[in-house]
Amino acid sequence: MSTYTPEAELDVYIDHQNDPILDWAENEVLSDGNWYDLDDNEEEDDNEEEDHKEEEDDSDEDDNLDDIMAYEHEVDEEVHTFNKTVGDDFLNKLSGKLSDDDQPNDGKDDKVVFPVHDENQEWDKMVPILGMKFANPMQLKLCLTNYAVKNGYDLWYEKSDHNRLLVKCCKGKKNKKNKGCPFRLWATWMRNERSFQIKSLIDNHNCSRVFKFGSIVTYKWIGNHFMNEILQKPKMSVRKLKVKVSKTFNLIASVGQCRNARRYAFKEIEGTLKEHYAKTWSYGEELRRTNPGSTVKMDVDAMPDGATYFSKFYVCLKGVKDGWIKGCRRVIGLDGCFLKGVCRGQLLAAVGRDANNHIYPLAWAVVAVESKETWKWFVDLLLDDIGMGNGHGLTLISYQHKGLLEAVKERVPAAEHRQCARHICANFMKKFKGQQFSTLFWYAAASTTQAKFEQHMNEIKKIEPLAYDHLMERDPKTWSKAFFQTDRACDAYENGVSESFNSIIGAARKRPLITMLEEIRIYVMERLCRQKNKGSSWGDLNICPAIRLKLSKIKQLQRFWRVVPSGYQKFEVRLLQDEYVVDLGKKTCGCRG
Repeated sequence: MSTYTPEAELDVYIDHQNDPILDWAENEVLSDGNWYDLDDNEEEDDNEEEDHKEEEDDSDEDDNLDDIMAYEHEVDEEVHTFNKTVGDDFLNKLSGKLSDDDQPNDGKDDKVVFPVHDENQEWDKMVPILGMKFANPMQLKLCLTNYAVKNGYDLWYEKSDHNRLLVKCCKGKKNKKNKGCPFRLWATWMRNERSFQIKSLIDNHNCSRVFKFGSIVTYKWIGNHFMNEILQKPKMSVRKLKVKVSKTFNLIASVGQCRNARRYAFKEIEGTLKEHYAKTWSYGEELRRTNPGSTVKMDVDAMPDGATYFSKFYVCLKGVKDGWIKGCRRVIGLDGCFLKGVCRGQLLAAVGRDANNHIYPLAWAVVAVESKETWKWFVDLLLDDIGMGNGHGLTLISYQHKGLLEAVKERVPAAEHRQCARHICANFMKKFKGQQFSTLFWYAAASTTQAKFEQHMNEIKKIEPLAYDHLMERDPKTWSKAFFQTDRACDAYENGVSESFNSIIGAARKRPLITMLEEIRIYVMERLCRQKNKGSSWGDLNICPAIRLKLSKIKQLQRFWRVVPSGYQKFEVRLLQDEYVVDLGKKTCGCRG
């Protein structure tokens, strides 16, 4: 064999008698002439096959062993000796051994001390070699998984428990004509020290590359490799992760493996769900300490056996409720939504409208079950925080949850209650399909006078009396502008602010409990600060641009109306068949718009 230096060509003599290293080298040189490392290093395997019938000793008997090779297991204090050139970096690289500079020296220059497994090494830099020591079987399994993935070997565990590990290649491919791949690895605990060691190894392979690795590649192995990427892109879909795994490691992973890997990565990053619920008391105390005056309430269910289970958690920050009391409107949307991720239960939220008619998150709570009792608990705390008592002068917009409707009627009798017209329309269209029904419904909901409302409802009645009855049973006073109180300065008949809030926190709702609550708190804090800075830039004469834009559009339509004076600051305005009375002194108009 020859090698080259910049000065001259040198002959290198290799003393590797009865060693398959040249065969190994020949197999690892591809057609392009480049060398490729065998090495690997990564995650553990959960699908262990336990065999409790065999005795747990250092001897290993197997009928399929090659008679040429001897596999008597040495006592632990013995160190393997090799009739090889020692101290040659080039040869050590070929054989997978460390150089003399990298090896620990035990004082015997003619002995080779094998490297100990290091978790911090790159995943593809470890190759299982005879005598290699590990802290536990899981570390060896990690090394074998990396080794199999990098080289495409179909490894499997014939014996796998806490005390021993027997690994072979190409399960189920042996027959009379094909004796199968000769690879075989046996590892057990050492007797005189607490380390897990490879005792015997045939590292030859005669099998073709595989792309499906079965149980040796687990979802934990995948999750650990892509943990940082999943953290940076928490919305990455399972199928995108599957493609990334395929491109990175040249293997075929199932959708189920990738889904479990994604879930495992989130749990490792954020802690288990049980740990999050155990920290809710501490989280609540921290919120009170850092936000004096905030309302943080937590309820638990006490069981007869003495165990306690999470029930409800409510948050209303001091700065948020002060801003609402000082400058916002008296319209609040109530809504509930499911928590989709590892955290189970439902999120209740109260979202108001600020002076510019934009969303103003006010309070939120996590409950185990959405019911009449949990809504009563939430509404009571909310009314205490904003100082509304029995709800006089307050408008609540909600969706058609039976428990919520009953809780509002019982706890806030003096408040005006509106239902979200979108929910009513969605349920209405399930029973009575057709664009005509939808158009007439929205005409009726947007009617500002009772006469117009009745006109559109009568048209629905002519088409289908059952459709008319269905809508009248839903209490039109709660979803049509014709019956809304005009002193609330808000004509909303749908709960869009709550739906917008739920959409914004959609990703947070998939996270564990405390992570979700923190993301909501940070979003509310940033939004209020951003809106305050934006409002400060408006100046005294340009406040509330959304409202000013709405008024400017109304002004453009005034030119079509005819104005007839009828007294001091009183007028009658006409447009075709519509006639209304305007009183400038009382600031009222008969259109109620």
